[in-house]
Amino acid sequence: MNSITRRDALVGGAASLLLPSFASAAGRKSLRVAHLTDFHCQPELGAAKGTEMAMAHAMRQKPDLVLVGGDCIMDGFAQDEARTALQWRLYRERLDALVKVPVAHTLGNHDVWGWNKAASRTTGDEPKWGKRWFLREFGQDRTYRSFDQGGWRFVVLDTLLRTPDGYNGFLDDEQMEWLKGDLAATKKPTLVISHIPLFSITPVAVGYDEKTGDWNVGGNMMTKNSDAIRDLFAANPHVRIALSGHTHLLDRVDYRGVSYLCGGAVAGNWWKGPYHGFEPGYRILDLHDDGGFEARYIPWGWREEPL
Repeated sequence: MNSITRRDALVGGAASLLLPSFASAAGRKSLRVAHLTDFHCQPELGAAKGTEMAMAHAMRQKPDLVLVGGDCIMDGFAQDEARTALQWRLYRERLDALVKVPVAHTLGNHDVWGWNKAASRTTGDEPKWGKRWFLREFGQDRTYRSFDQGGWRFVVLDTLLRTPDGYNGFLDDEQMEWLKGDLAATKKPTLVISHIPLFSITPVAVGYDEKTGDWNVGGNMMTKNSDAIRDLFAANPHVRIALSGHTHLLDRVDYRGVSYLCGGAVAGNWWKGPYHGFEPGYRILDLHDDGGFEARYIPWGWREEPL
């Protein structure tokens, strides 16, 4: 089990009243977690300033832990090294200046460098190519891990599998075996976070094809071995929450004892306002030591020109 470092959020308004950290009305101990996902930080569209504003807004909720759901930068997948480095610098400057509590980062598809070799002008032999840039950025030796904080276990997954035409959501055999062992090693209430949803209604909500009359949920929108993962969670009933991002949409699916929460997006419609009716925002979760929790989604007040 790996430790985290400082480097390593239901709709409410900017003035939402939240329970104080480490307390609840019933006197249970509580850990406050901010789930911020899909920043897509870049120099255009006011995104760097917006990233700063969102982080500052979330810190005013006094979280004990920040979980970043991936897509910290707008795109490394198809960008050259200089452009990718600029985006990471803009993101890290704001993170390091504003977030003074432990942070755990989840790998997003836009955080991978150069998988589109032609567009990124890479060979694949570069020291930071692929997932290695993300690992170096946050001082990690692998893209999945777990840690304990308060009375909870937190499991960070890597749902990105490279395919000939891009990527799919998938947990390979090695990571699945690791996950089985990690879940079996604790009985603490457990929260799992991934970038691509493990299980979500959001891909269905935008996946109807009028021409065919069918819903189309691609492997790039939901993790393909979701059935096996849900069976594994059912065998480990201490798994209570599965957070995700990626779709920029907000949902909650309660299924076989697990609450699957897709967390909207800090960037909303990629810094062009709300996306399918959902404002740019983040989630705050109060996790109780008995495994219960409260969660709400907080729009942080961004408009297209925050300056």
